[in-house]
Amino acid sequence: MNDAADSFGDIEARIAARLKARREELGLTLDMLAERSSVSRAMISRVERRESSPTAALLGRLCAGLETTLSSLMAGIEDISRTRFVAAAEQPFWRDPATGFERRAVTPGGTASAVEIVQGMLPPGARIEYPALNPAGYDQHILGQEGRLRFHLGDESFDIGPGDCLYTMLDQPHGFRNPGKQPARYLVIIRKLRP
Repeated sequence: MNDAADSFGDIEARIAARLKARREELGLTLDMLAERSSVSRAMISRVERRESSPTAALLGRLCAGLETTLSSLMAGIEDISRTRFVAAAEQPFWRDPATGFERRAVTPGGTASAVEIVQGMLPPGARIEYPALNPAGYDQHILGQEGRLRFHLGDESFDIGPGDCLYTMLDQPHGFRNPGKQPARYLVIIRKLRP
């Protein structure tokens, strides 16, 4: 197995472990999380046991039910440090098996920072949908890098090109779509507004 495959397997294992740990931290049963996330109890169990690879849409619903972001979920349990460096090659990387969406967690873990930086790549024609997060719990900036990205929040939509930046809260259903013929690359800077 090559390093890329090893890294992907590590991320899958971390996602599964963090989902279960966060669910238990909140004192939620599988049934309770199923109700909060609109994901079946059986699917949650399969994901936690690594019997099924979750899609971005599924992870979005689970994270909303767990009152967290995917970046927070994937972050390692590490000692908090004032200074932390993570090389690009060591940043957690995940590919959505359903859409080809690629996600790299740029922010070093273990800092207790309220800010998360995610680098995304959405293939042409791909779409990702997320439910609302807890009211006023998070906000974000989306910075276009390459290609075109269409972001929608509730009934509003915004076309984001290279250098364009959008600020928004995450208190409504939202999603990303690539309407173009080339990959859309962008940064998302997410800030947790409350502890």
